[in-house]
Amino acid sequence: AETWRAMEDLCSKGLCRAIGVSNFLIPHLEQLIQDCTVVPHVNQVEYHPYQNPKDLVKFCQAHNIAVEGYCPLAMGTALNEPTIVAMATKYQRTPSQILIRWSLQNGVITIPKSTKEERIKENCQVFDFQLSENDMECLNGLHADVHMSWNPMGIL
Repeated sequence: AETWRAMEDLCSKGLCRAIGVSNFLIPHLEQLIQDCTVVPHVNQVEYHPYQNPKDLVKFCQAHNIAVEGYCPLAMGTALNEPTIVAMATKYQRTPSQILIRWSLQNGVITIPKSTKEERIKENCQVFDFQLSENDMECLNGLHADVHMSWNPMGIL
């Protein structure tokens, strides 16, 4: 709480425009919202088809908290998922582009990590197509509550 109050103070002084949290689950956010004067502007969480916390995303959206997804390619694991590979062929895109587009269509800000210029450019070419509703449902159905990073569930 002390750290958050310090960030709120920075906001009130105009030293920053937005403050956020990382890996906060609904109980963490509820407690913070109850105790704070500035609701987090963003919550950065692990987000990919195998880790699709729908309830958390809905909670954040209901409280005007942007959701930023990290690990959108599931550390490369999802790139070989047959469903995603088939969609990449169908849309004439790469599996990475399918995953990034899926995140965006679910209302999640997604910033994939890459150091290769060609991949960075490729990852940005996701705004000129849409995944169908059926394909979105199919990708949403891959959720298995699998974390590629770490699970914040045990943090109170």
